[in-house]
Amino acid sequence: MRIVLWDIDGTLVNTGGAGMRALGRAVRASPGASEALARMRLDGMTDRHIARMLCAARQHHRAAVESLEQIAARVTDAQIDEVLGSYLEALSTSLHSAKGYQVLPGVVETLDALGDCVHGLGTGNIEEGARRKLEHGGLWGRFAFGGFGSDAEERPAILRAAWRKAEAHLKREIAAGELVVVGDTPKDVAAAHEAGLCCVAVASGRHQVHELRQSGADAVLASLAAPEVPGLIRGAARR
Repeated sequence: MRIVLWDIDGTLVNTGGAGMRALGRAVRASPGASEALARMRLDGMTDRHIARMLCAARQHHRAAVESLEQIAARVTDAQIDEVLGSYLEALSTSLHSAKGYQVLPGVVETLDALGDCVHGLGTGNIEEGARRKLEHGGLWGRFAFGGFGSDAEERPAILRAAWRKAEAHLKREIAAGELVVVGDTPKDVAAAHEAGLCCVAVASGRHQVHELRQSGADAVLASLAAPEVPGLIRGAARR
């Protein structure tokens, strides 16, 4: 039985910028954090790491004696949780007002075609944020478990958490070869490989097919909207 760990943003759904707007509302009172957010490329970043860098930017803006990285290393879990709490308060409103939200082409058809697989999540979104984003598109109930940005700050650790939860869900040990990660960024590929897993990369986000090939993905798809996609995901293996 194949176990598929899915990324969310750019892989399953496009939120139409809802997440970015919610983060903007969460830090709107802090010029330093707002400016940092405007410069960030969020694809592939985890929610906790985004919040850490926003907290660091806020402090750096007030007193730029140390580097941003030095300040970021001292940001506390409580400070990160405060930003993410404000983000969640804004996220539902942002999703409901998002005109560009969509479940990406081929997602539903692929999940249906892979009915013999177990589907989980491997996402940088904190769990509650993931739930809201997927419920908005009617997808949340399709996933049995997940590794989330609330489990860890770094993507490889998130995937390892998803692996442990898969074992708890199935009540047995799971070999690395039974798992496949599906994501849309080079960071998804790097995290999967660091965790010892294969990765199918799909060019449905910012990154093009050639970029994903260069990142070392074990298979690359232009989108999920092709009849051969389920077979490629079932058969994916580390090179």
